[in-house]
Amino acid sequence: MTSSPLVSFCFTTYKRKYLLQSTLESVRQQTFGDFEVIVSDNDPECAGRDVVEGMGDPRFKYFANGSNLGMKKSFNQSLKRSSGKYIVMIADDDPVYPDMLATLMDLKDRCPGYGMYMGACNWFCTDPRIAQLYGLKEGVNSFLADIPEGTVRTYTSGAFLQDFFNFKIFSNYLWSTAIVERDVLVGMGGVPDYETAFLGDYAYLSIMGSHSGCVVINKALGHQTIHPHNFGRDQNDQIRIAVVNFVEYVSRRIKHVDGWPAVDMAMKRFAAMWAISHLNFLGRYFRLFKKEDGKDLYRVEKEIFRIDFVKKYHFKYWLKKHFPRLHDLIVLVKKKFIHRS
Repeated sequence: MTSSPLVSFCFTTYKRKYLLQSTLESVRQQTFGDFEVIVSDNDPECAGRDVVEGMGDPRFKYFANGSNLGMKKSFNQSLKRSSGKYIVMIADDDPVYPDMLATLMDLKDRCPGYGMYMGACNWFCTDPRIAQLYGLKEGVNSFLADIPEGTVRTYTSGAFLQDFFNFKIFSNYLWSTAIVERDVLVGMGGVPDYETAFLGDYAYLSIMGSHSGCVVINKALGHQTIHPHNFGRDQNDQIRIAVVNFVEYVSRRIKHVDGWPAVDMAMKRFAAMWAISHLNFLGRYFRLFKKEDGKDLYRVEKEIFRIDFVKKYHFKYWLKKHFPRLHDLIVLVKKKFIHRS
């Protein structure tokens, strides 16, 4: 009888063969080899089968869902089909770096007893036009914390959530640069499913970190691929659903933590900031690519600013939308004032 692998990479994919191929290759290059890869395919035509079976590696296992279940349900199917003690949730367009698993397993051995171990991520922008919309460069963009690379920080659950939602750990997060103990992931309800894929990484990481804290290393372990077809460019009607359902869903699962009132406030501010940043990005994206969706954005804006905890940020959004340089200058001055005080 063969023993179960220590780690399971849980994938979902849908009609993105070339992206899937690249990301699977990144997993195969791991210097820590005790893992399996579970790929659940939402494509009824099974486009991913040839890619997975073409790896020629028994650790890579393909499953057809039979229909398009959606991203979250497909991820949870991969979780059910996996057997590792530790889980990595990974999208088919977000490759990991060769030392990702080795780094996190070493972190687990050095700091035992936590439910989640996490590293930083980069963004890899494939299109210079989209990169410019984000204020980034084409290619690799680092989101390491402004502390020495390799620094390790340990967090209790409440402290993790406060720093997580206030972006004091990293300025961006990615679930594929984290490992979570299976019992924690299953016990906390699996991959969060609240009617939209928006904010999926953040719901997952915050809920898992609320269980028994987290250990974080300031080292990039993978990257999010930013390309013209990322989710979120054509899902205007889901933005309000995301803001409301994210807060309600996550709140029910993390309100047990110490310092909950402060965490609750930080989480709601985080959700509001995400909404206005995404709306601002979409406005510029639609204009750049001359997409008809832009005509619907005003309706979505009105819906968003009817949400109680978002209302107070309406002026900030207006300033960011119409006078972005002034907005950024004010933010910079505030950061310097807070740092000095």
